[in-house]
Amino acid sequence: MWGTLSGSMLPFLLRRLGFDPAVSSAPFVATRVDVTGLVIYFAVGWVIMSGTLL
Repeated sequence: MWGTLSGSMLPFLLRRLGFDPAVSSAPFVATRVDVTGLVIYFAVGWVIMSGTLL
């Protein structure tokens, strides 16, 4: 859902800022989705390692 939302809104934002949305939106969306996945992964690991779920 995060990738879909950012992928649909980012071209509008980039066009408003004067950048080419076709070229710049794909790397931004991929980076945002990857960072979000890493944050979720480490948050789950932190909860498990802290003993909350054990």
